[in-house]
Amino acid sequence: MSIKTAVKAALSVVIIALVLHNIDERLLLATMARANAGWLLWALGWFIISKIVGALRFNILLAAEGVELPARQNLRLYWIGMYYNLLLPGGISGDGYKIKLLMDHFGATFKRMFAVSLFDRVSGVVALGQLCLVLAIGIPALRPFWWVAIFGLLISIPVSKLVCRKFGGELDKVWGVAMLLSLAVQIAQIVATLGIVLALGEAACWLEYSLLFLVSSVVAMLPLTIGGTGARELTFLWGRRFYPLIRKMPLPLLSCFT
Repeated sequence: MSIKTAVKAALSVVIIALVLHNIDERLLLATMARANAGWLLWALGWFIISKIVGALRFNILLAAEGVELPARQNLRLYWIGMYYNLLLPGGISGDGYKIKLLMDHFGATFKRMFAVSLFDRVSGVVALGQLCLVLAIGIPALRPFWWVAIFGLLISIPVSKLVCRKFGGELDKVWGVAMLLSLAVQIAQIVATLGIVLALGEAACWLEYSLLFLVSSVVAMLPLTIGGTGARELTFLWGRRFYPLIRKMPLPLLSCFT
């Protein structure tokens, strides 16, 4: 085990211990017991839809680079990559697996497959940021800073286009479609979040929950822990202090969606 992996493992343990220390187990169990199963199934369904759209985005990026992968195989590869991202040390292990497989079976170069995988992630982060700005405008405490959100939204479009061009190859040709699909992915996850919030009878706090969920999604992508373990939960633990309305919610319920 490398020093870097050991540090990540230690940090993961510390974060999990910190989160568990702040969870009221009895409140968690009571909340789960009264949750509406129908809305939880709604959330699960939209979560699956978000991943299917994400797989479609990845396949479009591959096609732009000349890798024609059947939709069913692509979806299977995408799900396996998600599993490896959680199972193996490091948050990009699944991407490494996909790159290796595509190189072996399609003769693709490492440089182009790495560019595809990286832009796939970058487009998702941009969409997360855009939705965060949109939702922030709807929160009364943040509404006075609406001009910051509008500026961020406007600047994100040319910046993402410029970043796409930096990746080279043919990705620039599908930039618009990729960004729209990235937004669709995140919107589907927000709808899934709505299902969890409704299942718990906390509809009035949906905007706050959703914004914190999006922020936690960005944090979970950072290579700070093994597979992002605990990063999302820690974001909820600290982030809820900024939103008095969301302090009542047990931490793991929204963070179970990645």
